[in-house]
This record gives sequence, structure tokens and C-alpha cells, in this order.
Amino acid sequence: MNPTGKNHAAYDFIVQLLEEKGAVPDHSAMAAYRYLENGHIDSLAFIKFIFRIEERFHIQLSEAEMLGDRIKTVGGLVALIEEKLGQT
Repeated sequence: MNPTGKNHAAYDFIVQLLEEKGAVPDHSAMAAYRYLENGHIDSLAFIKFIFRIEERFHIQLSEAEMLGDRIKTVGGLVALIEEKLGQT
């Protein structure tokens, strides 16, 4: 189940992308999962990861958003996507 309770598509897509790179934490811990800090993806993979998200949801993340703290967790990234889609 999606821990954010809102956009299942965003959450599910992010989890799918992370699963392509390796095992992910239990869904109960996923919202707080810091995928960069934990080495799940590196900085080059992060660029590809963000590109695939932007492409899938037809959104554009600003440089400030990509450097901010919210994008560093799965839950923060889902919330950011929801905002971009006007679903908050």
C-alpha cells in the first residue's frame, strides 16, 4: 500500500525504478527511504531516475527542487510530484 495515501501511480513508479536497481526496504519504511544516501542509486543514476519521472508524469523539476531536501526521500519525491500534478 502507498504510505502517502494519495498518488499511487507516482509511488508505484518510484518504487519500480528503485527495484530495477536492487532490493528496496519494506513498504512501511519506504516513505522515509533516502535512496541516494543509502547508495541505492549514484549521482548519474539519479539524473536518469529524475528524467524518467519527468517523462512519465510530464512534469519538470527545477534545479532548486533537485538540490532540495524533499527530493531525497521517496515520500518527499512523491509529494513533489503530487504538487506538480496539482493533486495536493
